Parts: sequence; structure tokens; C-alpha cells
Amino acid sequence: MTRYNTFYLIHKALRAMLYDTALTLQQTDFANYAEARAALVKINEVLFAFDNHAHHEDNFIIPAVETYEPALAASFEKEHVEDLRISNRLKNIIVIYENTFFPEERTLCGSAITRSFTEFLVFNLEHMAKEELLLNQVLWEHYTDEQIMAIHQQLMAVIPQEHIEQSSKWMMRAISTADAANWLKHVKATAPEFIFNGLMNTAQEELSEIRFATVLEMLEEEEAATV
Repeated sequence: MTRYNTFYLIHKALRAMLYDTALTLQQTDFANYAEARAALVKINEVLFAFDNHAHHEDNFIIPAVETYEPALAASFEKEHVEDLRISNRLKNIIVIYENTFFPEERTLCGSAITRSFTEFLVFNLEHMAKEELLLNQVLWEHYTDEQIMAIHQQLMAVIPQEHIEQSSKWMMRAISTADAANWLKHVKATAPEFIFNGLMNTAQEELSEIRFATVLEMLEEEEAATV
């Protein structure tokens, strides 16, 4: 039986943000300050998203794990501290870049930004993979799906609506058509209509016409099956 995976959608969104930003960095001429600004904005958005994500895990997921596996919980808290160190170094390099004047300096600093972001990307890809393997193992062993969902709902309740909307866009961009349909089915069954309608609008904006049409077909089939 497939268990509820609290990391599934948000980790796909975070990975998509990492990949998208990494591609932008590869395409950026850092000697051109105006061009580099777009890349720096993306980096700051990624750092903000990951910092918030770690904060939410530290306050809701890690305590649930700590009850049964304190050493494992402590190891992930240490990794979050290391992640913060890496992100702060990247922020410092960005500050240096923003105070350069000559194209040669900007090019050198841009290379340092790219290397630092790559370190951040690699660290977080490995970190998320470990969370999905090790933390889920503990959650599934000691909690029911309903209990894990309740923890997830408590976590979601403290996130500002604008952050949820931004995350939802990246989730929709990052998941398969079947995942999108299943997500919408779940929201339709469990959330107020305005939330479902908002997510439908996000799906229409972020998915291709073909993928969105397929999602609509899957929703219609689900509705017909329940009649």
C-alpha cells in the first residue's frame, strides 16, 4: 500500500526551483549587471524557499521524528544548520558582486556565485533524498497516514497564503499530469471550493494545453465514477 508522503509535492517544487535557477546561471553573462539581476533574484527566491522549508520541518516534522528517533532528528537539525551556513556564504558572495564596478570583477564573482550555488544544489538534493528515505521510514512506522496528514495541516496553517500560492505554482510545474489530477481530486474532496478553484486556475496557467486537458478528463472520469 502506498503511504502518504508529506515531502512529495514540496520537494518536487524545490527541486524544480533548483534546476531552473541552475540553468539560468549557466546562461547568465555576469559581466552584464542588468542581465545578472534576473539570476540573483532567482537565487534569493530559492534561498528564501529553502530557509522557510527547513524552518517548517524543524517545527513540525522533526519533533514528530524526535519522539521515536532522537539521534536521527538531531542529525537532520545539524544538516539544516549546515545548509544555512552554505546559503549565508552564497548571500555574502552576492553582496560582493553587487558592490563590484568592473566587468572583469563581475565575471570572476559570477563564477564564485555559480560554484557556491552548485554546492547548495548538491547539498539539498542529497538532503531531500535522505529525508524522503529516513524520515518517512520513521513516520510510516509510528504514525498513521491520518496522523501524518494532520501534522502536515498544522504546518500548512502557519504559512502565509502568498507563499502557498507561490509554492503551488512550482509544484504544478514540477509534477506529472497524473500527480496534478490526483492533487486536484484530493483538494476538491477535502478543501473549500474557492481553494479548489484557485488551484484549478494555477493548473491552467502552469500546465500546457494538452496536459491541462488531460487533467480535466481525469477529473471528469472521477466525477462520473462517483455518480
